[in-house]
Amino acid sequence: MGSRTRVIITFAFLVILVAALYFFAGWFSISTGYSTGENPNVVLSKCLREKGAKLYGSESCPDCKKQENLFGDNAFNYLNYINCVNDPGLCNDLESLPVWEIRGKMYYGVKELDELRKLSECYDL
Repeated sequence: MGSRTRVIITFAFLVILVAALYFFAGWFSISTGYSTGENPNVVLSKCLREKGAKLYGSESCPDCKKQENLFGDNAFNYLNYINCVNDPGLCNDLESLPVWEIRGKMYYGVKELDELRKLSECYDL
């Protein structure tokens, strides 16, 4: 077998290998629900939003800022956040802030991300 033929076969093999890995990664992401390389906090935020979870807070609330910092700016932007300064009518019956509304129940105070995974059943991330 000539040198040129070996190069062509090697190149074809590498192209097939890269294509197979690409399709496997896509299949893996779809079947497990885990997108490779995506920030776990973003994945949790998206899951919370999909499940209808809401976070009530305000800019003047120090604990609300703590909750935001646990997610990070990028992940926090995916949450269904109700700003009680902008929408006070939605917050009239709340005892304090921050408040999570998850699966029809209210949870007061800052919640760790693992606790939010359990409360929302987003723990398969």
